[in-house]
Amino acid sequence: MKPQNLIIDCDDTLWENNRFFMDAHVRFVELMAGRGHDRARADSLLLRLEMENVPRYGYGAMSQARSMADVYRLFEPVPDEAVLAGIDAIGRAVFSHPVYMLPGVEETLPLLSERYTMVMFTKGNPDEQLGKIEKSPVKEYFSHVKCVPEKDPDTFRRVLEEFGMAPEETWMIGDSPRSDIMPALANGVKSVYIPFSMTWALEHQELPESEHIITLDAFHRLSEILL
Repeated sequence: MKPQNLIIDCDDTLWENNRFFMDAHVRFVELMAGRGHDRARADSLLLRLEMENVPRYGYGAMSQARSMADVYRLFEPVPDEAVLAGIDAIGRAVFSHPVYMLPGVEETLPLLSERYTMVMFTKGNPDEQLGKIEKSPVKEYFSHVKCVPEKDPDTFRRVLEEFGMAPEETWMIGDSPRSDIMPALANGVKSVYIPFSMTWALEHQELPESEHIITLDAFHRLSEILL
């Protein structure tokens, strides 16, 4: 049975996101290497601290930049202010990057919006996430926009309640096993998993075998099962 409501993730489902963070990661590692620090250690420390710092800094470009600064201070306890300014500039470049829609999104969303009530669901820094939403060409197709600090089963349940969406009448669409698919599954919501080649390591999680999870290789293929 087709749903009445669609909850759709933003980053790396509707538009590119993690590519900019990965590019920033490389820029930081090269910055550290240029100052004589071990490239592999800078890489592994940043990966570890980004994950450890989520409870303190949350998600987003400036959170990544704060973790970069933490790593830099481990290398140089008396930091160079010019280097800290350069790290801040790396973060701000990610914060303000253009919105590049993924293939098939702009053609498919108008068709879906004619049949379904759709919620745009994202997590992270509100200024950053809402800024991307405003810059995107697809906001008009969504009845609701929701930005939260973290996506987990309790948050997902509250979103369903806020918008009056019954689990059996709702599908979740996203690229993240941890933040999109598993919270929906925990609430009895069927999911469409659209893997993305550059999904952040922290979002990886092994998905169970479930009749409530459909895997597609591209956004435009939603038309095959929903239209």
